[in-house]
Amino acid sequence: MNRDELLKRYAAGERDFSGVDLSGVNLEGVELYGVNLSKANLSNVDLCCADIICSNLQEANLSGVNLNHTRIDGCNLTGANLRGMDAFQSSFEDSNLTGADLSQALLREIGLQGVNLSDTNWEKANIDSWFVVEFKYYLKKVYLKRTVLYVDDTNEINNCEANLTDAIYYNSRGFKDTAANDPPGVIRIYPGADLSGLDFSGCNLRGLDLKGVNLSGSNLRGANLINTDLRNANLINTDLRDTCLRYKDLQGAIFCNSIIPEKRIEENQLHEVEDYELVDESILEIEMLSDDEFTDFDDQ
Repeated sequence: MNRDELLKRYAAGERDFSGVDLSGVNLEGVELYGVNLSKANLSNVDLCCADIICSNLQEANLSGVNLNHTRIDGCNLTGANLRGMDAFQSSFEDSNLTGADLSQALLREIGLQGVNLSDTNWEKANIDSWFVVEFKYYLKKVYLKRTVLYVDDTNEINNCEANLTDAIYYNSRGFKDTAANDPPGVIRIYPGADLSGLDFSGCNLRGLDLKGVNLSGSNLRGANLINTDLRNANLINTDLRDTCLRYKDLQGAIFCNSIIPEKRIEENQLHEVEDYELVDESILEIEMLSDDEFTDFDDQ
């Protein structure tokens, strides 16, 4: 179904669109009230500035959806797939997100008054720390593994009673205190940090200032690095498969012996990158690993 058909049928009074396939459709600015989109495929849909009010989105696939400046108020989103969604200045007021998957989501300045977040999955998401403090009672039983939290006050976040084991604390200005009181497994990232050998696979590092960081030997496979500042970063021996490095500032970055599938970096950026080597993805392991390393990698 395309945009015109959906709006035509809606204007004619139809409200049941359960199970429809709208994947990739541009629905920017649409206004839908009281519709049934349960189990619908809305993956990678542009819903920027849209209003979806008092509607049923139970178990809908909203992965990769653009919800910037969108209102989804009073809706049933139980069991919905919101993996990798982008939501800035959006509203979910009075909606039910019980059991929803918000892993790898990017959330900024969202309204969640009256929302039910029970049993939601936030793994590897990218969210404001105020959100964790505000909704700490919901998040006590939620595992925030490798979730990026923008942290200004580490004391406040560490004492909010949410389960922050293995979370990622980010501050573009660095941290003034030590990590002695951080929960187990917490990683602190900031410009110039030593992050060598760490696992960031699948993490949402979008828009972070990582100038001069040491990521040598780290695993960035499948990570979201859109608009990430990697100037002068050390990416020697890193795994960048399934990671898009296009549109990044890579001046002075070092990629020696990194695993980088072909065409992951724009050609016009290569003059800014030191010691890079791009290989065809089909022969990636053979060209980038030694015989012993390849055997070990193949067994994984």
